Amino acid sequence: MVAALVIGGVFLLGMAAAAGYAARTLPAGARVPLNAGMPEHSVWLSKPAGLAAWLGIGAAAFAAFAALTLNGVSANWAQSIRVVLLPSVMLVLLAAQTGALIVARRCAASPENLTAD
Repeated sequence: MVAALVIGGVFLLGMAAAAGYAARTLPAGARVPLNAGMPEHSVWLSKPAGLAAWLGIGAAAFAAFAALTLNGVSANWAQSIRVVLLPSVMLVLLAAQTGALIVARRCAASPENLTAD
């Protein structure tokens, strides 16, 4: 269980590092998408709000899945599920955040490609 928490924490730190890097490198007027399943249904937020939202989602997911992993309810689950659940969720969130930051950078470089709003 400790390994799952450590690996999930490393992915959460990766999300924080990506948000910090984007805060420094994205232009001031950049907008960051929050993907709601399909790209056509993304919510575009201002740079500070978008970066904070991704980091908040990551922190909330880490807290929820860490609590689930350590909770007595999951004590009779297979050990492998308890070990890989938290890191898997955090890795997917890190990948989604990274993709959103790539899209934000591309749209900031060529605003005519922005299809939101």
